[in-house]
Amino acid sequence: MNKSKVYKVILVDDCSEFLEGLQLFFNSLTNYQVIDTVNDGSEIVNHPLLIEADVILMDVNMPKLNGITAGQRVNFQYHNIKMVAITLNKDRVYLEELIRAGFKGFVDKKYIVEELENVLSTVMSNQLAFPKNLLLSLGL
Repeated sequence: MNKSKVYKVILVDDCSEFLEGLQLFFNSLTNYQVIDTVNDGSEIVNHPLLIEADVILMDVNMPKLNGITAGQRVNFQYHNIKMVAITLNKDRVYLEELIRAGFKGFVDKKYIVEELENVLSTVMSNQLAFPKNLLLSLGL
């Protein structure tokens, strides 16, 4: 990861308290700047700041438009944006679906504070942040 670059981040989650906590966490990271927060997948699909974003950190389970479908739509237009899923589900089939949707990594919502910085660093270094055995079985 380029230490001097500041990556622009959009946070997507339907829980406003969780978004506030994430923003506080990002305030401690010097290489990342939160440029906006949105509350549903439907809001991110045509977001005006997508053109500026380097990273989208997106909850997968949201009421109007889930993160997987929103991620597919964003990835179709902006495949240069690195998307990281926030999820509690670590099932193999589910993680494969995230990869097919264009996500470059995921972070377990329970351990987000402990894992997020490492996942972001991996993804911004153009590597996938998924379990190694899953990537090997998929030939990635």
